[in-house]
Amino acid sequence: MDNVLNVFEVYADADDDVVDAFNNRLRSDMNVRLETNKPKIDVVWISMMENTIEYLDNILRAPTRLIVNEEEVVKIEKIKKVTVESIKHLSKNAGLIEKIDEKGEIKPNKLLNVFKEETFNTYENRFIYTLIQKMMTIIRKEKKKLIKEAMQDTKEFKKIEYKGNSYNGKSRVDIQLVIQATTENSGKSDEVKNVLQRIKMLERNVVALTLTATYQELERERVSLITPPLRKNNVILKNVNFQYAAKLWDFLITQMDERKVEKPEQKVKEYKDRSKARTYVDETFLLDFLVLQSVENPEVKNKNKRKVIEQLIANVVEKTIDVNQDITEEQLKNLVARQFNVIKYKKQVSNKEIQDIFKRYISKYVQQISEKG
Repeated sequence: MDNVLNVFEVYADADDDVVDAFNNRLRSDMNVRLETNKPKIDVVWISMMENTIEYLDNILRAPTRLIVNEEEVVKIEKIKKVTVESIKHLSKNAGLIEKIDEKGEIKPNKLLNVFKEETFNTYENRFIYTLIQKMMTIIRKEKKKLIKEAMQDTKEFKKIEYKGNSYNGKSRVDIQLVIQATTENSGKSDEVKNVLQRIKMLERNVVALTLTATYQELERERVSLITPPLRKNNVILKNVNFQYAAKLWDFLITQMDERKVEKPEQKVKEYKDRSKARTYVDETFLLDFLVLQSVENPEVKNKNKRKVIEQLIANVVEKTIDVNQDITEEQLKNLVARQFNVIKYKKQVSNKEIQDIFKRYISKYVQQISEKG
């Protein structure tokens, strides 16, 4: 242990003039590269659907209706009401007349019966029905894909390249330092969890649309789905609710149907560090230089320790204030006192343990010598 130099001894052994000359002539440059690779998360489609839900709900609560006339020629006994359509049809189909009496009254054996029925099977409603089904399909597909992509590793890469040189009056000192670290995180990030929560809520709201009376009626009728391009009639063009629905439809058709598998998102940031970080590395350069000097004279001269201690404490205080600008003098004193007691107690305990072990083995050795005597 006597041959090992600690940091304090290296600083204590340094000549102040040499240190000042080194610092004054120090020239350094530090390049930083930060690189992140993570799955790219697209939430545009989620926002589009979220913003359209209320307008789809408005449409389903007040759907467009169509009056359908179903015509059928039936026996005269089944006719409950003779309509204008029935008379017009009879005038064109004389074969349905059975006879004409002396008074000129016409007696047909059959008449056209017109059934009027209200239906939701309109183009506009079928458009909304198709849009909701498309939304459900995309939600399930994107949720499954996001869960799969979220399990891929997120990689973070950090690299620092430092170059420095100085002149101590006798010789030039150079250093080249490369520090790099790679971090891989697997599992769902907080961002992915938040997006999945949004998708879950969105899916719940879309399912609620499928439970409305209008949607259920369209499903019972097994209406046909519409196909692109959307035929934008007056209702779709002028009704605000349908305008939002059409906007979402166009987005899903043009953006989501032809969507390709996206590569992981890569972010790279490169810059020259001229902040405190470079200053810290400058100090390590000085320490390395002092270690290099100690190779020639490894014995500690133990000179000017008070001054060195003051300098070390000043550095610690400066870095502490850099980390927390709001720290008070009283808080700093308490922090130093607490750490002093912890470290001192640790050293005392350690020394006591060594002493106990030494005493135990010495006693054992003395006892063995006594028994032999």
